[in-house]
Amino acid sequence: MTQAPAEPQIVGPDTGEGYEDYWGVSETRRYTLPDGKQWIEFKIMDEGDKTKFQKMTNSDLIVQRSGDSRIKIDPARERHELIKNSVTNWNLQQKDPVGGGWSPAPFSIRSVEMWLEKAPPKIVEDLELEIRKANPWMQADMSVDEIDKEIERLQDLRKLARERELGEGVSATR
Repeated sequence: MTQAPAEPQIVGPDTGEGYEDYWGVSETRRYTLPDGKQWIEFKIMDEGDKTKFQKMTNSDLIVQRSGDSRIKIDPARERHELIKNSVTNWNLQQKDPVGGGWSPAPFSIRSVEMWLEKAPPKIVEDLELEIRKANPWMQADMSVDEIDKEIERLQDLRKLARERELGEGVSATR
């Protein structure tokens, strides 16, 4: 006994409902600077961005004949590459050294590089942390020791902030 061929299913136009787009990430976030007026916008990395970043920050493991091994880690290079590969726009003002007036700093990769050379380290560290938090794959790279060091750093900052607030509160009441 032979079976009749299966009837082809008629499929209507797909409305796209229920699908998720896996063809790139186009999400951006904003890091607002402490003055509340200026900001730096950065993108969430896609696989291509991740690959480029990892290639730029890759370090070789050198094993010597004696059995000793060493790896050179450059946290500054990694931090700067992360920021240069992530930052997509900004609203930064710069002061004219002659006239003292303020004007918008034009955005470009070269401008980001120049800013990184002169920026306050705390702002750069805070921006780096925001970018890392926005890219979950980067958090997986942190060891328990690195997380513990970050917790310790934050506790130290909290202690300093508390002391500063208490000191300001005392001087304000006198």
